[in-house]
Amino acid sequence: MEIGKLLKIRREQKNLTQQQVAAKFHVTRQTVSRWENEKSYPNIDTLVELSFFFDFSLDEILKGDDLMVSEESKRDDEL
Repeated sequence: MEIGKLLKIRREQKNLTQQQVAAKFHVTRQTVSRWENEKSYPNIDTLVELSFFFDFSLDEILKGDDLMVSEESKRDDEL
């Protein structure tokens, strides 16, 4: 499953707004929206925190989202 879809599903299951999630993770509501719409991805530290908060496996989500893995690889190559 794509990260954005999973984040949206889990957020809605907890009856949270994007604004509430944004406040919890110290980002803007627009950032949460971009994550959910697959326009950007959380950094790895935030992804770990999200996985604990929303109770999902990092291994499972990263293997299931080839686009995110590709984006992370590009960032690493640029460094």
